[in-house]
Amino acid sequence: MIKAMCHCGNIKITIPETTETVTSCNCSVCSKYASLWAYFSPKDVKIAATTDAVSSYSWGDRTIKFHHCNNCGCLTHYTPTELGNKHKMAVNFRLVNTSILSSLKTRYFDGADTWEEIKQ
Repeated sequence: MIKAMCHCGNIKITIPETTETVTSCNCSVCSKYASLWAYFSPKDVKIAATTDAVSSYSWGDRTIKFHHCNNCGCLTHYTPTELGNKHKMAVNFRLVNTSILSSLKTRYFDGADTWEEIKQ
């Protein structure tokens, strides 16, 4: 079981198992957030938050909502909108234990231009 949490603890995320990779995207939003995304089925992710702890933001084609804590500001996850892929969401793995994060391979994705993986 993997646990992620915003800085203040208002948002707690539980995932039944880890992933082999995280993704660093260079699109206009992700590059500013400096997030490392791990992808899961929404049915596998449990999110617990205090009342009014979460705000969201959408950009561009509005297929995903980026969620962050209203108290500490940490970007915690993103979810699909009605226009997006209902079978995939992402958790910001910068919020998990560093020993878990350091064991994962980072995949680089060109979300700014080509929508392809950047070979390292």
